[in-house]
Amino acid sequence: MSNDIDLEPLRFSRLKLMAKSAAHYAANISDESASLRKGSALHSYLLGDAEKVAIYDGRRDKRTKAYQEFMDAHPGADILNEREFKDVDGMRKALLAHERARELLDGVREQRITWDIGGRACAGTPDVVHLYDRGKVLVELKTGQSSAPSLFKWQGKKLSYPVQVAWYADGLERTLLYKPGPVTAIYVVAVESAPPYPVTVFTVTEQLRLQARKQYRLWLEQLRNCENTGTFPAYSESDVEWDAEDEALEWDEAAA
Repeated sequence: MSNDIDLEPLRFSRLKLMAKSAAHYAANISDESASLRKGSALHSYLLGDAEKVAIYDGRRDKRTKAYQEFMDAHPGADILNEREFKDVDGMRKALLAHERARELLDGVREQRITWDIGGRACAGTPDVVHLYDRGKVLVELKTGQSSAPSLFKWQGKKLSYPVQVAWYADGLERTLLYKPGPVTAIYVVAVESAPPYPVTVFTVTEQLRLQARKQYRLWLEQLRNCENTGTFPAYSESDVEWDAEDEALEWDEAAA
């Protein structure tokens, strides 16, 4: 059993909702935050088309005529206020000043790829791909509150960054867009979204890639089961025991 959206190739931004629950996948609700908005704008500004970034000084309220007219005049643009644009420009300059990051980000940028996994059409848009005789190198650009190694790894795990790059890497090895060949290296370039905009380059190990591949395949398996049964449950369909020991657990502020 499937709905109309399932006729389109499956993208990671949709699949990763399975990490929350099948109900979240079925609802397909996106959450645009200031951080995500700046990250998207940085991609447009640095990797794509700078004209896709627009600055709006007023209140971004779709109910107002002025903002609606501004959106109509800038279709498809990432609309930022002055403060957000200052951060995006700061991140861009920091990346360009970082020799290793600049080198890694100078490749084939944001080319959509399609491939097949077990009869299911999949799609994705890797940030940067380098093509060599021996294979391909994948580079992803990420923004966040911190690019400090320990903190970024924690944030990356929470946001499924390793699973995302494993998804793209496997797609790059299967797609017909480029010549056949393995992905020989995966890098994540992380830039902090506030001054002084520190940049850190991470190398994704083969062990982490294999572990992350298992995770997205598990989500695919769960999704197939949901589609076959026509049910997309939330967190738990059974009663959940709440014991005294649970009170010792620290609250997860992000989930509260």
